[in-house]
This record gives sequence, C-alpha cells and structure tokens, in this order.
Amino acid sequence: MTYRAIIFDLFGTLVGDFMAVGQAHDELAAILGVPYDPFMKLWREITGRRTLGEFQTVEASIENVCGALGAQVNAAQMTKAVEFRLEYTRRALTPKPDAVATLAQLKQTGFKVGLLSNCSIEIPILWPETEFTDLIESPIFSSRERLKKPDPRMYHLACERLGITPKDCLYIADGENHELKAAADFGMSPVLIRPTSHEPRGESRQEAREWQGLTISTLTEVLEVVDQTSAS
Repeated sequence: MTYRAIIFDLFGTLVGDFMAVGQAHDELAAILGVPYDPFMKLWREITGRRTLGEFQTVEASIENVCGALGAQVNAAQMTKAVEFRLEYTRRALTPKPDAVATLAQLKQTGFKVGLLSNCSIEIPILWPETEFTDLIESPIFSSRERLKKPDPRMYHLACERLGITPKDCLYIADGENHELKAAADFGMSPVLIRPTSHEPRGESRQEAREWQGLTISTLTEVLEVVDQTSAS
C-alpha cells in the first residue's frame, strides 16, 4: 500500500513521555500556597476534564483545584504558577533526537504530516513555539476539539483536515488508551513505536504490551516503513 499521509501521536512518540520530564507539582503547590497531597489528588482527578478542554486557559484549571481546596490565590501567585506550568510543559515538548529530521524528510518526500494528541490546553498554547509547527500541517489537540482518542471522530478530523481518506494514512503512536486499534478500526494502518529503554507500564499502555502488529523502535524507521510500502 502506498500512503499519502503520516499521522503521529505526540507524547511517547514525537516527544518523551510527559511524566518522564520530572515531578514538578510539589513546587507548583508551593507557589500557590496549598498542601501538596490534596492539590495533587484534585489535579489528577480533573485530568480527563483538562484533556477534553473544559479548561481553556491554564488559569482556569488552577482556579478549579484551588477553589475546591478553599484556597485564595492572589494575582502574583497565579501569574507565577501559570508561568511555572507552561515552562514545565515547554520542557516536555522537546523533540526526540530523530523527530525533526524524520518529519522534515517526510515533508520533503511529499507526505502530508498530521498530529493527534490527547492533551491539556498548555500544549496548543505552546505549540507555535515548538520545532514542530512548520513540519506538521494539521495538529489536532483534544483540548481544542473537546474530543479525545480513541473516539473515531478524532481520526475523522485528521483525515478531513489533511484532505485524505483513512486508507491513505499511516498512524504512528505508542499505544496509549487503545489508540492503535481505534486507528485500525477507522481504516488507517497503525504502527506501534516501542522505546527499547523500558517496558510500557500502566493500564493505559495495555495495548502497547499486547500489540501484535507492525512495530518500530525509532522514528527514523518510519522512513523505512514508507519506503518499503511504496516499493511493494
């Protein structure tokens, strides 16, 4: 099969796992003057709501948690907390070593390049600053669309905005929340990118542990996959 588009997941695929950047929420709680454990518990509880775009600013998500804790946050604290949260996220958006070169080669070869990411609002806010902005023509963020993978409407949006059909697409992801099966069910060709440094953990990575389909370990291998399919 010859593909016209390559669609990527973000975390664990083009960049590292978000949690691997380091746990910084203790410092965030300190900035806000709230106890860490209750803050962290509530922050985790609203993860799904943040991913689905209920909070369209960083301030809104912080205000929600602090309000639930009965904490009064002044303007200076909020400004510092938002800056800290954005800087933490900015570090998480550092491309993998082979990401930029791989995307550039795909574009140069004539492929359409898209993105599907389940993420909170910090990601689309910071996206224009990243090295990806000129390489990915159609980034789709769950917090902007108020949809998240594995909802088939996310995959439909990707195809619609790239002007292609599902069979034209190779989907590259780390297999979180059964995103690869969802892509296959929609008609795309999914590929698991499996880092060699660790085994995927947690219930959300069950698909990666059990995956029997095409698997790669580096983004550079995407170029080999598309070359092989074009040749066949």
